[in-house]
Amino acid sequence: MKTFLKHSYFVFISLIAISIFIACNTQQKTLYNRRLNLSFLYNPNLQTLKAKVIIFNAHDTTSIVYCKIPVKSLLYLQADTVEIATINVHYKLFKTSTGLQLKDTLTVAHSFVKKLNKTDELLTFNLHTTDTGQYMLDLYITDKNSYAAYHNYLYIERLKKYSDNDFLLLNKNGEPYFDKWLSEQDTFYIRTKNNMPGEWKIAWYPNSFKNASPPYSLSTNKDFVIPSPDSIKATLICDTCFFIANRKGIMHFYSDSVGNGKTIFVFTKDFPQMTRPSELLQPIRMLTSQKEFNELNIIADKKEAVDKFWLNTAGNIERAREIIRIYYTRAILANQYFTSYTEGWKTDRGMIYIIFGLPTTIFKASNIEQWIYGTPESTKTLVFTFIKKYHPFSNNHFVLERNESYKISWLQAIDTWRNGRVFSIAN
Repeated sequence: MKTFLKHSYFVFISLIAISIFIACNTQQKTLYNRRLNLSFLYNPNLQTLKAKVIIFNAHDTTSIVYCKIPVKSLLYLQADTVEIATINVHYKLFKTSTGLQLKDTLTVAHSFVKKLNKTDELLTFNLHTTDTGQYMLDLYITDKNSYAAYHNYLYIERLKKYSDNDFLLLNKNGEPYFDKWLSEQDTFYIRTKNNMPGEWKIAWYPNSFKNASPPYSLSTNKDFVIPSPDSIKATLICDTCFFIANRKGIMHFYSDSVGNGKTIFVFTKDFPQMTRPSELLQPIRMLTSQKEFNELNIIADKKEAVDKFWLNTAGNIERAREIIRIYYTRAILANQYFTSYTEGWKTDRGMIYIIFGLPTTIFKASNIEQWIYGTPESTKTLVFTFIKKYHPFSNNHFVLERNESYKISWLQAIDTWRNGRVFSIAN
């Protein structure tokens, strides 16, 4: 029992490297059309150019956009004695604090010369922004040689006293971190927007949050409560002030009050992937009763517990491998897309994404997402609405509007998974 799934989820999951990179060659549109279907944002099959993008408010009137593109995702062509990759960068910058006002637009080409042992290409450019507004960047990057593309909408916060965009995390070599999380033992320093204070407090919070409750459960849908910190101490932020993420949890830098500053999430080195048996066991809770999960959780060998569940669920090894592949791929994607103050798979959007899959249609604005499964003609169509809520640790916190009417669909979906099949609205 302990080894029969060895080549199913452990080998498979250890090789997964799915990033929150969005690509869509046919979706070069802007968000001002609120009925635009944005399901491509959470669809990994549409990635054609892998890229990561962060934005740093360096000055009172300037935000810097950092783009990192893996060398292996670009097509380099021979030109004389060197190989060159060329990209087109097109963006539209909107001010969103008073509607959607187009402030700037630009299209520019940029070339990279291929160099030995270089793994990523880095591109930066400046935006004119001010502390009098909030902004949305509609960014589209295309590889001119392969036509692979990246498309995303990025929000820039400038109204808050201190926002996430006012801080830039860099490693020991001065290279930016492009994820909102670090791994244990990462060493980093922080650069802040000009004229910000040098003295801060750093608080460590435990990441002991429960995963989301079912969509029909109204009694457990409560507001977030800030836990008691494990420690608080005074610190300096400067270009020579290094920090070590020496334990899992939430690392929060703030000045005058919690929520006014920078939050860093510290996970295991494999995150957002899930490779440890203890990590693979936890998402199973969505498919079980509390009693059943407790019985699995008390098994000392967590790999044995995971094996036991999926074999009993699928009925045979081949089916178990397939359902494991799909279930944990969705969990890893949920970590990429929806990680907030806790792992993405634990969040409301993560829960719906894992159980129901990618929505047919997503309508999105700055503070709301509506997910639609099925078509208007279908009697089985499901609609989930997520509202963005203030959170002291995260600007990616969306809460599901729960309703008892979801109960039948939820139980049908769980029953389908428990019978060794992937649930689909079309079923």
